[in-house]
This record gives sequence, C-alpha cells and structure tokens, in this order.
Amino acid sequence: MRSRVQLGMALAVAMAGVAVETLAAEAPGWRALVSPSGSIALEHQGRPLGALEPGLFEVEWRHAALAPATASALPADGVQRGQIRCPGGAQVTTELRTTAVPGGLRLAYRLVPQEAVRLNSLHVNLSLPASELRGGRYVVDGEAGSFPAERGPAHLRLQPMRALTLVPPGGTPLRFAFAEATPVLIQDDRQWGPSFSIRIGPQSDGTTPWPAGKALDLEFTLTAEGGLAVEYDAPVTLEAGPEWLPLDLELEIAPGSALDFSQLVPWHAPAGKLGRVVPGPGGTFAFAQEPRKPVRFYGVNFCFSALYLPHEQADRLAERLWRLGYNAVRIHHYEGELVDRSSGTSTRLKPEALDQLDYLVAALKQRGLYVTTDLYVSRPVFAHEVWEGATGDVPMDDFKMAVPVNERAWANFAQFTRALLDHVNPYTGLRWAEEPALAWLSLINEGNPGNFLGRLQGRLGEDWTRAWNRWLTERYPDPEARARALGIAPGQQLSEPIPLPPRLDDSPSGLLLSVFLAETERRFVERTRRLLRDELRCPALLTDCNAWTNPLQLQAIRPAFDYVDDHFYVDHPEFIENPWQLPSRCPNSSPVAAGAPGGRPCAFTRLLDRPYTLSEYNYSGPGRFRGVGGILTGALGAVQDWSVIWRFAYSHDRRNLFQPGTAGYFDLASDPLNQAAERASLCLFRRGDMRPAPHAVAICLDGDALLRSPQSARGVAPDWSGLALVTRVGTLVAPGSGAPSVRLLAGAAPAGATLPDIDPYAPEAGRQILAALRRRGWLKPDNPTDLATHFQSETGELTVNGPADVLVLDTERTAGGYAPAGKRIEARAVTVAVEETDATVWVSSLDDAPIPRSRRLLITHLTDLQNTGVRYADKARRVLLEWGRLPHLVRAGRTTVRLRLRDAGRARVWSLSTGGRRTGTVPARVEDGSLVIPLQVDADGKARMLYEVTVGE
Repeated sequence: MRSRVQLGMALAVAMAGVAVETLAAEAPGWRALVSPSGSIALEHQGRPLGALEPGLFEVEWRHAALAPATASALPADGVQRGQIRCPGGAQVTTELRTTAVPGGLRLAYRLVPQEAVRLNSLHVNLSLPASELRGGRYVVDGEAGSFPAERGPAHLRLQPMRALTLVPPGGTPLRFAFAEATPVLIQDDRQWGPSFSIRIGPQSDGTTPWPAGKALDLEFTLTAEGGLAVEYDAPVTLEAGPEWLPLDLELEIAPGSALDFSQLVPWHAPAGKLGRVVPGPGGTFAFAQEPRKPVRFYGVNFCFSALYLPHEQADRLAERLWRLGYNAVRIHHYEGELVDRSSGTSTRLKPEALDQLDYLVAALKQRGLYVTTDLYVSRPVFAHEVWEGATGDVPMDDFKMAVPVNERAWANFAQFTRALLDHVNPYTGLRWAEEPALAWLSLINEGNPGNFLGRLQGRLGEDWTRAWNRWLTERYPDPEARARALGIAPGQQLSEPIPLPPRLDDSPSGLLLSVFLAETERRFVERTRRLLRDELRCPALLTDCNAWTNPLQLQAIRPAFDYVDDHFYVDHPEFIENPWQLPSRCPNSSPVAAGAPGGRPCAFTRLLDRPYTLSEYNYSGPGRFRGVGGILTGALGAVQDWSVIWRFAYSHDRRNLFQPGTAGYFDLASDPLNQAAERASLCLFRRGDMRPAPHAVAICLDGDALLRSPQSARGVAPDWSGLALVTRVGTLVAPGSGAPSVRLLAGAAPAGATLPDIDPYAPEAGRQILAALRRRGWLKPDNPTDLATHFQSETGELTVNGPADVLVLDTERTAGGYAPAGKRIEARAVTVAVEETDATVWVSSLDDAPIPRSRRLLITHLTDLQNTGVRYADKARRVLLEWGRLPHLVRAGRTTVRLRLRDAGRARVWSLSTGGRRTGTVPARVEDGSLVIPLQVDADGKARMLYEVTVGE
C-alpha cells in the first residue's frame, strides 16, 4: 500500500506541474494549493475561494479548525498529516492522501479522535465567500439547486450524495465525486458570516461521544472543467530583495509638512472650550455653546503600558496625535497598571500610575483632544471580591457577566467607578466626573449580555440561574403560565430551578431568554446612570453594549443610551492553538471583492434619532489588503453621517511609541502602512470630503412588543446590509409601531414614508427597498447598486465593484481607490493605472480647494507591508507562524497617477518620509493639460509610499 501511495504522489506532483504549465496559458478556472497539513486552498479565475480542510464542531457547536503546517515540504511518504485541537482539549489527527486523476485529484481523508469527544460534526469543510457564489448553482446527483442571492433557510441541502457540482456565476464547474454515498451539508452561513459552506461528513446531536481511535474515512475526487491546476504548498519567509523593499520609519510628524494634519479641520483648544459635548441636531454631536452645529471626531485607542508615560513623553505623544489630525482618544485596557492589589482588593489606584494617566489626559485636553473610556475593560478582580471564599482572579468576561446579577460584583464595579471619577486631576483642577474633555463613557466594554452564555458555569451560572428564575416568577407568577411561556407541554414536569436556556433562538425559551437579557441590561444601565448622575454628578454621555450579540430585543432598550456604540474588525486574527499566541489565521482576501462587508451590519445597531460612534475598528495586520481599510471605513462613516470613529489601536506598548517596532495585529505606531491609511479616513470622514447620504432607510421596531411578545431573537442587521454603502441606515424604536417595518426618510427627521408591505427581515426585502429608492429617484438611473456585488452611494462619490475588485472614491477633495494590478481607477479629477501589485491609491487636497484648483496635494500609494523575516505556513499568507523583525518591508509596485490640474505645468512632486520630510523629487510630465506622475515603491533600494504635489511653489 505504501509504495502505491508514493507512486501516486509522484504522479500527482508530475501531473500538477503539467497542469500548471498547460493551463496557465489557458487561464484555468480552478487552482488548488495543497499544504503539508492537508489544507487545500482553492482559487477560481485567479481569486481566492476558500480552503477545503478537515474541521469539527464540538458539542454546543464549538468550532475547531486544522492546525497549520509545520513541515516545510511534502512528507517523503506523500501523506499530508495534520491535527485539530478541540476546544475541550481533545485532539484529532488527520491524514490526506492525494492521487492525480484526469482533471484533478482523488482525495482520501482519515480523521481519528485520540480521545472520546462529543461532537456535533466531524467533517471536511469548504467555506466559500457568498460574494463569489451567490446566484450560482449546485447539482446533487443530477438534481439542480441554487445559491440564493438573498439569505433564506440555512440548510440548502443535507443528504447522502454520490456527486456534487458547484457552478459559480459566470464560472466553470467544480465537481466532487464520492466513492460511496456520503452525507454532505450545503449551508447558507450568512446569518453568521458572509459565506456558504460545503460540509462533508456526518452530523451528530453531540450526546454520544465519538470513541477514541475510531476513524472517519472520506474519499472523493475533486475535478474541474478544463482541469484543476495543482501546486503543493510550503511555508514562506519574506526578506528584503527586489520584491520587498526596506522602509525607514519616522514616528514624529514634521511641523508644517504635508503630513501635518493639525489644521485639517479648524479646531479649538483646550478641549471643553466650547462646553461639553452634547447631542446635536439629527442624531449628531455638538458643543453646548454651539448646539446647532454638528461636529465629528476621529481618534485612536491606547492600551496597557502605552497610557503610562513620563510627563515629557506624554506631551510629545499628545503633540504628535494633534499633528496626525486626531481630535479624540479612547483610554482602553487601562486598569491593569492602574490598580493597587496589594491589600487584597482591586479598587484602589496606584498614585504613580494615576499621576501619569492624569497628566496624559491633561496633555490631550490642552491640545483639543476629547477622551472616552469604559468603566470596566479588563481590570483584574479577585474572585473573593465577588464570591465569598473563592480564590484566584475572576476571568475578564466572567466579571462582565457578574456585574448585572451579583451584588458583590456590582459593588466592586461601583467602587472602582467612584475611585476613578471622583478623584481630582491635579493638572486640570477638575474631578474626572466633571471634566468636559471626558465626553463619553461606556459602562462595560464588549459586555452585550448574549456574548458569553457559554461561560455561565459554576457560581456565575448559579447567579444567572437565580436571576432568571426571579425574573420568570415576576413575569409569570402562575406556574402554568410560566410553563406555557417556556414551551413546556401540559403535564410535563417544570424543573426547579428552571435552567437558563443555552442559546438565543426562536424557540419559546430562547425568545424569553432574549427578553430577560435585554431587561437585565436595562436595569443595569438605569442603576449605573443613577450612580453617575445622582451620586457622582457626572454629565458625560453614556452608552453600553458595544459589540457582537445584538438580538432585536437588545435594540428595544438602546433608547436608554445617550448614543449607540459598536465595534467591527476585518481580518481579526483567529488563534489556532492558544488565545493570543501564534500561529494565527486570517482570510487575507480582498474586502473589495467581497463587497466591502466590514462595518455594514454595525450600521443597523444605530438609532437614527441619536449619535453613533465606532469605538473600535481595524483592518488588522498582517493582512495584505489592510491599506484599503482607511478608505472604506472613512467612506462608510461619512455616508452614514456617524459622529465618532476610533481606530483600534495606536499602541498597546510604551516601547513602540518613541522607537520603531515590528508591525503586529493592530498598532498604528508600528505599522506605517495602516498609519498612512488613516489619512483617508481623516479627509473623508473628519474633514467631510465625502458627503452624507441625503436620505435614510430605517427599520422601525416596536420596543414594547419586542419585549412583551417577542417573535424572533434574530440579529438586528438585515441581509441587505450592503445598503449602508448607498444610503443612511439604522433603526427607529417607538411603542405602538407594530410589526417590524421599513420607513424611508428624507433628511434627519424621523417622520417619513412607511412601507408597510415590506418585512425588513424577509428574503426579498432588499430587492423591494432598492426598487422603492429607484421609484423615488433617490438613486440615479445609472447607479449600479444591486446589493449583491455592486454598490454606489446616493451621491455617486463611492463605488464598489466586487466582481472587478475595484473601489472608486470620487469627491472634490479626495479621489482614488483600490484596484488589482492591470486595472484602472477612474475619477473626475484623478485617474490611477495600477501597473504592478494590487494597490490602494488616492489623492487629497491639503488646502481645502477642489483637486483641480489645489496648490498642495498628498498622494498615497499603498501596496503591502510586512516585517523582515515574517514567516507564514502557506504561500497565500493566511497562517502566520513568526512575526519577524525590523526593518519593515514594503511590497514593490508601480502605478501611474494622472491629475487634472488647472496649472499642471507649474506643479512639482516630492517623495516623503513617513514623518513628512521631503526626501527627493519625483519626475512628472504634462499630457493634455494633466499632470502624469509615474510612481514606484522602489527608490534606490528603499521603500516610499507618500508623495507631495505643489503648484506654483
């Protein structure tokens, strides 16, 4: 058997080479990249289309994926070996044997749990982007089905199959042929994420353990029409060379340079000069002394030691932030260095750390930067402070869940709040509670009550079970009514105490759970508001529930907040073995090709009658497409007319604030590419280069009905979230409004035209709403929006073409976008031809004049940036093994920018350092009255990304 496998592998490798050579000229529709661990990355027409690989769901649908390859090449025996580590600790070994067949490969998988483990599914899975497959077809044993453009039921097909064919829209078929009838699930995953999945293998209810040592064998051929080009993957390490150029990083911004954004928007200092930040007109913020003038803020997060600096460094940092163009800072993950736990409590503050934090706040205030924080983020709390006799510390997420239902946890939360807000900052002379620069407060970071239901075990579980039973008894004093509400059949015994349902769903108990969680949150918010307003006399604007689980019932209590806050990430790391340790995984695929989904669902948590903030977002490292994040988020915030955006984060570590550090997942201070991308957001959003959409589409919800007689616990975001790129969206919550409906708003007033026949959560709702917008003339006849792959804002200033993988910005003062190599970005005043390496490129006027009349402009050309020596498990760079070292490396690339300037003949172009210094002139020419600037990253063996254009200097 072994010799036959080796022969088969040799043949597979040989045929793979033939397929690559032969099909390259014919542009094969499908390509497979086989890793040493047994993961197969698939590409279709040159675009990533997911990975075929073993995986599982442990009981309660806890997901586990294949660990990355550690071998650097194909094993000598030709068997790809891998491992899956279950959330509960069990391990599953995997083997893949591949054999070449005409048009593709025969794949033989063996998955073997090494310990008995309860599973909902053990499988080989292929997850496919919805943007690539919606509108396509599948054929099961000769019977056709479709991948719907709009989300419907999750299960599209579940049955034993002998043959399965997938046909993407406009693409070539991919075929699975099984050796024997094999259970396969075809699933629409869009209620959880933007994908479809093909899950090959048995489903289970998780009650009976899968025995240790029992193998699951799956065998099938994978072929494509026209052939499947096959290549065997291996780890890659990036070093300096012709393709990757070293970059010199300067952290300080040269005063008066093209990168000095301190005067981007006329501003005031100190913060608070115009009074407190207050709710303004039309769901915006304003200042108390100018209550009818909307204002926007754009800032960054600081975490851990980056908040605790010597005074001189705090001044330098505040000055830098001002010159970068920020006017807001979020103090985050601040408690660990601040609290003194030496006495056995976690609510006392260290005088030295408090002095440093006070001084930083004063330095920010002096330069006009406003501040927010959360009253609980990650403070280490002793378990005995919450449960008598307990030892150790309370895990962060457990404490978040304990505060609303445990009196000792609440008392601890309140005592820390008093210690922080009631102390006087000696550098401002004000208590934090009355500091106008402290404009906003969130109560508990990422504490939505549905986030951590799976953690409710032990004493914490007992606390929640008691609260649940008290609430049930208050709501349904009669035991029979209680049983009916829970869906318990007549005559069936009602257990005491009634266990907390395990999940939010549309079962009777799941619906009641969603109401209970929402009402528990409302009581917590009301109690905390009394503490802040009545006892501490703190007028800062308040919010809570800023991430993740947002059932409709939670939206019903958001009117208790002064503003709504949320978070989102693109390419957030997925940790394969241990939390916050390498290896980690990210999709590393173009968000533009996917229809720019980042942040779209968040737009619907907004209440349209009050301000909206985004206190965390990032297009995270080391994803190669992160340069487009500044454009996409700035544009989204501008179209939606949000009020504040904070990037996560500027720094987690004081060590990278004043000397260069290696790029990581989040920190701008050590990622000059993402720092450069910020300037797009600053121009589009803070300066307002992109106009807000003049109209809005609101989902109208009856808050009382959602809590009194819930019909669904689904998330608030509908399937047509792509409309957030087109017009303003959000929710309106009002009693007596009946079933969820859609209202079209012209301007900021909540009154508008209700469309009673449209259920916002019906599969056809997006298509119906889009048609209504066209009938009213809100979208121009040539607007290409289809809510699937093409999106264009009402104003025409933002266009996303998913199939072409092209983004276009076309405003008067900022223009450009993103495109793959070989494509163009066409705007009125700017044309960009991307000639080598996919790139994000834009031009911004620096003197407030439209681009054609501007005398000073900034051009940004972003390809990719990595650390020297960074190591990935695969050529697609989806699995990160090692971060590497300095210097940063920038991917080589060339592009040509054409500026339609009035005085093009008087223009000069300079390359810039990351601090804004002019480092050299760049040749340019005038053609047909336009300035033509050939740009390339490589400048005598060093990298550059930034350019300044002056006219008549």
